[in-house]
Amino acid sequence: MGMIRKTLSVGTLGVVSFRSKNERLRRAERSQHDAEASLEGEHAARVAAEDRVSGSEKREKRASAHAAQAGRRLERSKRRSRRHHKSEATRDVLAAVEPIVHSGIDDIRDASTHAAERSRRAGRRARKTATRSMRRAKESAAPHAASVAARAADVLDHLTAPDEN
Repeated sequence: MGMIRKTLSVGTLGVVSFRSKNERLRRAERSQHDAEASLEGEHAARVAAEDRVSGSEKREKRASAHAAQAGRRLERSKRRSRRHHKSEATRDVLAAVEPIVHSGIDDIRDASTHAAERSRRAGRRARKTATRSMRRAKESAAPHAASVAARAADVLDHLTAPDEN
């Protein structure tokens, strides 16, 4: 039946539809299912990204706490230390470590921001695809529903008509 319809469509220059109603409906349902699956995938990606962001925020908090603790220790050692050389050595070590800690914190912040932005983009894409798919499914199912309603009315008329026998 498909080859006849397609040949007829080409032969009549599109007067006869290239795809049957059932075929359009199957395609619309398939695209709807694909969009729903994409939306589920986006949701899972968003949850995973949020988990990664919360983990990176915890690591950032821990690193900040360690840096603050090291700073407090340095201040205490400055006040308590009577030997100037130990104080300078500690200050040099902390001065060397502090930029490394801050760069790690900045890297974590950048990664979490990037992950959140990617999940937002994926969400927008999935919502657009789902909306487009639903609209197409409704458009392709509307003529089919109208013809089914007309057939049902015909059958009802036939059933309610008095028998002529």
